[in-house]
Amino acid sequence: MLRALLYLPDAAAERLAATAVCGRTLAVRTMVAALRAGAVRIAVPSALRDAAVDRALRRMPALAAALQWLDPGAGVAADSPARWLLLPASALIHVSALEGLLAAAPARPAVLAESADGPAPVALVPTPPPAEVWKPLAEGRPVGVELARWLRGAQATPGAATGPYVDVHDEAGLARAEEALGATLSIPADSGMDRYLHRRCSRWLTRLLVRTELTPNHVSLASLAIGLAAIWCFWPATPTSALVGVLLYALACIVDHADGELARLTFQESRFGAILDWTIDTLIHAGLVLGIGVTAGGPAMLGLGLVGAAGVTLSALFARSLPREIEIGPTVGGVLRNIANRDLFYLVLLGAATLRLWGPAPVGAVAAVVAVGSQAYWVGCLARIRRLGRGRIA
Repeated sequence: MLRALLYLPDAAAERLAATAVCGRTLAVRTMVAALRAGAVRIAVPSALRDAAVDRALRRMPALAAALQWLDPGAGVAADSPARWLLLPASALIHVSALEGLLAAAPARPAVLAESADGPAPVALVPTPPPAEVWKPLAEGRPVGVELARWLRGAQATPGAATGPYVDVHDEAGLARAEEALGATLSIPADSGMDRYLHRRCSRWLTRLLVRTELTPNHVSLASLAIGLAAIWCFWPATPTSALVGVLLYALACIVDHADGELARLTFQESRFGAILDWTIDTLIHAGLVLGIGVTAGGPAMLGLGLVGAAGVTLSALFARSLPREIEIGPTVGGVLRNIANRDLFYLVLLGAATLRLWGPAPVGAVAAVVAVGSQAYWVGCLARIRRLGRGRIA
């Protein structure tokens, strides 16, 4: 069983713990790290409870249910059979930073190596420290120096941080903490355009959004509105409106990235939000493909647009529903990883906008390519499934 206790390293820690970094206070971020690390109970000095913490807890009932507020002098029982995760409330501790620490041998104390020499150690102990250390810990009194001294005497095993960790002592530390959180916003599925354009712009937008009451779903709906404007520009497109449509699509992608960043930074991830985000992405891409067919003109081109939109939708369904092993492998799997991103879609839109300069008819070439190419992902998935099935039988 794992339990966690937030403590105050020094007299300045209470003020720093109540400081917001990217939309949530350091204290709330540390509580969430403890919860996601698997702590079934999280003891927190009542001095850290304020309006910002209460607002965050109303949005996170699982965290609220796990908390135990420590009133001055009340303390917390140390007789239960549990390992204790001791976390300074004024530090930025991402849950990924604790992975190595949690994997340490359970028989002896362990300390996050990056915090071992400072006055605010992050530690995992198999049993509570001696009373002279445990009592101020449990009562919410500043105890960082004493805890660090005890851990050195106990020869705690050092474990390297495997994610963002910043020991915050001043304003410069708060800036480093914000920078460290910004580095966590990318995801493995990001394409080249995501890394070099969308993320660079969306991070500026997200910095503004975390200071508002807007939710990630509000931002998703904003990306839908921009995406629908891009579709309208292609329905049908003039040379000018096609270029505007490409620019609006880029803006919709930036806002789409911001909703996920906002969700991760403010702990508002949800299944509904993920479904909404996927639905909006699929609608925008399918609508733009259909718009290219409309721009090309005529029933045949409209039919190609419909075929392309259907291919985009099927590919999105396959990408969402199938296990990731479908995209693993040097042949079909490798191709699937490369075609299921926005980079190729930008080429489609730019190709359509460029050909529109010579009239509607040339856009039909793009509509034809998309009608065929949009089937590639889901057909490739079927081929990959069939190959994997044969391998299992063999």
